Amino acid sequence: MFQIHRWPNAILHLDGDAFFASVIQAVNPSWKNKPVVVGKERGIATAFSYEAKKYGVKRGMRIFEIKKICPDCLIVESDYQIYSLFSQKIFSIMRQFSPLIEEYSIDEGFTDLKGLRRPLNMSYREIAAAMKEKIEKSLGITVSVGLSLTKSLAKIASSFRKPSGLTIIDGPTIEAFLEKTALENIWGIGINTGAYLRKIGLKTALDFAKQPENFIKKNLTKPFFDIWQELRGNKVYDINPLSKESYKSITKSETFAPPTNNPDLLWSRLLNHIEDAFSKARHFDYYVGKVIIFLKTQSFSYLFKEIKLIEKVKYPYAIRDFIKDSFNGILNKRFLYRTTGCTITDFHEGSIIQPGLFQDRAEIKKKIERIYPLYEAKKIDFGTNFFDRKKEIISDKDPRKLAVPFLDLNTV
Repeated sequence: MFQIHRWPNAILHLDGDAFFASVIQAVNPSWKNKPVVVGKERGIATAFSYEAKKYGVKRGMRIFEIKKICPDCLIVESDYQIYSLFSQKIFSIMRQFSPLIEEYSIDEGFTDLKGLRRPLNMSYREIAAAMKEKIEKSLGITVSVGLSLTKSLAKIASSFRKPSGLTIIDGPTIEAFLEKTALENIWGIGINTGAYLRKIGLKTALDFAKQPENFIKKNLTKPFFDIWQELRGNKVYDINPLSKESYKSITKSETFAPPTNNPDLLWSRLLNHIEDAFSKARHFDYYVGKVIIFLKTQSFSYLFKEIKLIEKVKYPYAIRDFIKDSFNGILNKRFLYRTTGCTITDFHEGSIIQPGLFQDRAEIKKKIERIYPLYEAKKIDFGTNFFDRKKEIISDKDPRKLAVPFLDLNTV
């Protein structure tokens, strides 16, 4: 009907599959293929894995209801920082294939592939497949990809085969796909408009696209005329490359009881936050250029210090002396403290040459890279264990010695 036989445009839409739950599974590999529900902090399901969906879990379902139908569901709290990091990595990989990327939401985006077949020496299908494969292998999640002539058709394509689907809607196949698409599943047509269109005799996206221009203009407003054109293969919506503003950072902090001014306890606590934050950054191959440490007193006053690094680092052990000096600089033993924390930011992805920091210390750097996997596997300690598993600070009167031995890389 539409007589489009070539690729006048090539628009790709990429969408994360059960994104929030999949991210949680990716950072906890033992949870793969298990039912996971996100939203514990709200008491309802805000997201869930495909495994949980099979049990009948639905968005907004209360936790106690979920436990009845799926006793084995792993119910966890949301972690928006880790979602943001995964999102940034997705768009970073997409930009390796095309400079024109639209970050439509945290887990979905559009890109314009027109004109890239020759530079990349791949067909449009091969480009889409390569992008999808690299994201899935790098992050351990699945994404669904749609490729078509317009953004509206690409959205239909990406949702056609989930999870981990790759669907192409070229000119000759537009009608076949539109015939399988319900009105309510057209991007930009909601439940109310869909109900109205059904009342006037339309049932599918193809029914809508086949209507004459004067019918659309008479019965609907301009936005729906734009959608009508997009479904017919005529590009109306351009890619918007203006990235959404985001502040890339990772914060780790925790309140403990009872409050204390013991420097060993506070330093140990702070080290734990710093190691956790850097560990999360390393998951995405990020080097860190700025560290902010803070203490909160019992009277809720904040003391903080910002540490700007000349060379960005991956491992906090390399800058521990700088952090310790900053910690000593803000610690006042006259106060009792109830919270320690840190924020790391100013990220750089990929390898960095660090001539200043590690000059004449190449052997120490090698030891750091070799030892850290043991720390992350909890086989060794870096002096971060001065608190118990209940997250309560050990009392100053506790008979256990505070000088718990920890690994010193200078002696390894």
